[in-house]
Amino acid sequence: MTTLVRLDAYVARVPLPRALLLANQTIEAREYVVVEAEDANGLTGRAIGYTRGAPVDAVVSRMLKSAWLGSDLGDYPAIYDKTVRAHSFQGTHGIFWRALSVADIAVHDLLAKRDGVPLAVWLGGSARPIPTTLAGCYPLADQTEESLDALLRRMAVLPSTGIKVTSSGNYALDTLRLKACRQALGDARPLIIDLYNAAHDAESLIPYARQWAEFGMGWLEDPFGFDALDDLAQLANALPYPVGVGDEQAGLKHFDNLMRYGRIGVVRLDATTCGGVTAFLRIARLATSRGVPVSCHVFHHLHAQLASVVDKASIEYMLPETGVDAIDSLIDEDLEWGSTGLLPAVRPGIGIVWNEQVLREHRSKWLRFGGA
Repeated sequence: MTTLVRLDAYVARVPLPRALLLANQTIEAREYVVVEAEDANGLTGRAIGYTRGAPVDAVVSRMLKSAWLGSDLGDYPAIYDKTVRAHSFQGTHGIFWRALSVADIAVHDLLAKRDGVPLAVWLGGSARPIPTTLAGCYPLADQTEESLDALLRRMAVLPSTGIKVTSSGNYALDTLRLKACRQALGDARPLIIDLYNAAHDAESLIPYARQWAEFGMGWLEDPFGFDALDDLAQLANALPYPVGVGDEQAGLKHFDNLMRYGRIGVVRLDATTCGGVTAFLRIARLATSRGVPVSCHVFHHLHAQLASVVDKASIEYMLPETGVDAIDSLIDEDLEWGSTGLLPAVRPGIGIVWNEQVLREHRSKWLRFGGA
């Protein structure tokens, strides 16, 4: 019997070295929610995800903690499904699903640690190199043609399966940036463009997206807001390369609709938002049954474990030197590269070696300034 005796959540806010200039927002810091799950033997699982500015930690405390404490985790799948049913009024996206996702991951980290095996093995898979795309070509406040070229040449030496460029919000400028990326890379590795849900409609996007095909596209990512199934289908039917969707979205039925009616050709999946390890595996199995590949969104330590048990799954990695994420400052050991991608950690659980001091520092700083 494994009894859950503690479920705590808190925020760690880490400033970025320079602002990211996205179409809809400027990001000056990465704010994470951290959830810790502890059993009666003192073993702790830990998970981390983005808050996106929402009080995810408060939702864990208010909506999950009292219901889960004292539970026997030997019956955890039933606990998870009961929780989803009990909060059906929360819909299938948003703060509740972020909270559930990160709490579910912390429990899975705990259970794999209890059995002394990596999460991939606990789930029935095995450690292997995972195809890895590189993300990091964000529009930055101080970016120049020279700095972008230097970044791309650094990426070119790593054994990645693709390189992702984030949209500037201006299709004409995106065309120039994609062209520069292709010229700098000089190889056949596909490019991916992330529109960050900023496209207004399919009709205005299609002429540019068709032109981008000449740059060797892997897919076009997250063009519209949630549930824009008609626009997704129109765009997908107009392009010679796939549309990938799902970074911040949740729910098995929703992903079913994205594939069935939105015609997406790549399922973008993030266990920290889609419903945790539990929902990730359900959605990934549905995608696999339809021959649709799965591409995981950031959090490469976690997703390397999960991709190890899914056919045709890849992960993405943000180079620490790009300064576009901050999770590398919270950990002491990164994953190693194999010949075809990153290698999952072989320690029990997710396998992250946390920098406890830095984690405490950023937690205490945020709380001193009144954060949730």
